Amino acid sequence: MLYYVVKYRRKTVSENIKNSFTSLNKKERLIIEKKFYRNFCDNFIETLKLLSISKEELHSRISVDYSELINIISQKKNCHVYLGHQFNWEWANLHISSVLEDNVIVAYKPIKNKKFNSLMKQMRSRFGSKLVSSKKLKREIEKFKDNPHVLVLVADQTPKISIKSFWTNFLNQKTAFLSGAELYTASNKTTSFFANIIRLDRGYYKFVITPLFDFSEQYQVGLITQFYAKKLEESIYKNPENYLWSHRRWKRKYKDEYKRRWIGNLS
Repeated sequence: MLYYVVKYRRKTVSENIKNSFTSLNKKERLIIEKKFYRNFCDNFIETLKLLSISKEELHSRISVDYSELINIISQKKNCHVYLGHQFNWEWANLHISSVLEDNVIVAYKPIKNKKFNSLMKQMRSRFGSKLVSSKKLKREIEKFKDNPHVLVLVADQTPKISIKSFWTNFLNQKTAFLSGAELYTASNKTTSFFANIIRLDRGYYKFVITPLFDFSEQYQVGLITQFYAKKLEESIYKNPENYLWSHRRWKRKYKDEYKRRWIGNLS
């Protein structure tokens, strides 16, 4: 229904996949499109399930090793985990709080509809996670600064202000990334990780957490975002149908005036 009748963002999905997979022919890209819509619908139903799913069932459907994060928390330190819009990122947010409970803070983008925003906050915080607005991250997280925590950041949102964004090559396109997430990580020299969400089967996932940057080496502005973009890109190429292609990710185009914010040449 969504693909053939409603045709929800068909043009956006088709263009995004075409521009990201330039080596694939039309038939191969169409296979990714149809698989994406199937996963997209599953993701919607799974998100609704956040209202009632138990910890036991959630744990039976997701496999992940949090030992590195737990070790950092045990040392009374903080760490940041960067995610992308891979299905199902909402389950990922809920799962980590079901294990680490009140040691988890999730940065989220507020929804304009107040009732829907309230519902999503209720679902996302069921197992103890604290929610902070990504727009007011530095201010809202201050009240948690004395408690060791894991900050979860879905960091591939489309930035509103292009000239303040970081720009790099991502999926064959010059792409803007939020600068605020990295700048907050760097301001506190916080160890950061990338969480790859792998769909094993319908309703079953595996999360693989790998290091991004721990400031043991020399830091350059934009380096964390570049590492993040590369890891996310690699994971998308391996499982392309698991990414949110309906997102208008590339609605902002690169201009020469943004070259000071270009991070694609960092080593």
